[in-house]
Amino acid sequence: MSAVISEGERDEFTRRLIGICMLVRLVAILVAFAGLAGQILTPALLLCALVQSVTGLALLMSARVGAFVANHPLAFVADVLISLGVVAVLGTESPLVLATMSTAIVTGFLFTRPVAATCAVVLVAGHLLVSALRYPVGAGFMTTIGVPAIYVGLVAIGGASRHAHAAQVESGRDAAAALLAAAAADERARLAREMHDSLGKTLHGVALGADALPQLVENDPAAARDYAADLARGAGRAAREARQILVRLRADQPDRPLADVLRGRCDAWQEETGVPCTLHVDGAVDLPTDARYEVLAIVAEAMENARRHAEPRSVVVRLAGAAGGAVEISVTDDGKGFVPDPDGRSPYGRFGLTGMAERAAEAGISLVIRSAPAQGTTVAVRSPAVHLGDAVVRTPDE
Repeated sequence: MSAVISEGERDEFTRRLIGICMLVRLVAILVAFAGLAGQILTPALLLCALVQSVTGLALLMSARVGAFVANHPLAFVADVLISLGVVAVLGTESPLVLATMSTAIVTGFLFTRPVAATCAVVLVAGHLLVSALRYPVGAGFMTTIGVPAIYVGLVAIGGASRHAHAAQVESGRDAAAALLAAAAADERARLAREMHDSLGKTLHGVALGADALPQLVENDPAAARDYAADLARGAGRAAREARQILVRLRADQPDRPLADVLRGRCDAWQEETGVPCTLHVDGAVDLPTDARYEVLAIVAEAMENARRHAEPRSVVVRLAGAAGGAVEISVTDDGKGFVPDPDGRSPYGRFGLTGMAERAAEAGISLVIRSAPAQGTTVAVRSPAVHLGDAVVRTPDE
């Protein structure tokens, strides 16, 4: 899955790059002083070293200063002026000129191409001007060509880093948009399946009955009254199914951990029924959005069956990681129990178990129903190894 880079992450990247460059500056100052060993340290040299060290440490150690520069790049023009001042005071052959190199790469990264190019021209022109004034004759290759070329090259490297990072940010936004579009498509497909499997069939039956009702009213008014009552019950069932679909869609909450959603389901069920419902969680596990929706629907159906038919004294929901990265979820009640059909079909006139089996098949997970008269019922689902992003969900023992 592609990483999505936020504005905050972009600013953090900028602060880190500035910090690295300032660390290089401090190392360059130490190297310069090592090269000056045995020479007289003038007040101007010490002042320039102090100013460069202070600015470098401020940008490296203070998150507030780094954040300010990241959000207000033009503030870094002050550092460009400091670098020019160091060159003007100490000359172009001073070892401390090495410390001004960090300014060039940060300039290329922070500023747009026109501004960065202007800063590069200012750095190079200032360097050449000082070199021409201080060393009109006999200036070395590095002084006249090497250092200015390094300035230009570092500004170009900073600009290339800027554009590469901008491209990464843009690709992250594209990835986020694609993920949102895919999630929206999944939600539409899931809603269509829900409408087809439950509400659509009920409404189709109501529509067929409504078509036949006028003829019954003319031919057999008594039968028409019974038929109209059946239609009313069908319409009521359709309304309940529509509400259930909306409740499931709203209760999924894919941005919340699965354990939190299950805990909310247990609390709501306990409040509604007055029967204790306990959630046990073993390990930090979750499911992909598509499988998660179907699993939550199976859990809801198992709890609803317990409420309607089992007369339990308590219900226990378990969420746990299993060997190999699998995820297991079970709903266990201590109610009346029943004899499950070997093929997993619902009893005549009911559709809960059949619907759970269809959902499990749709999500690619296994479904096991264990029950016996007077021994309660357990509905358990098991998902294969789950990959969330680049990480595999594992149990605490793995």
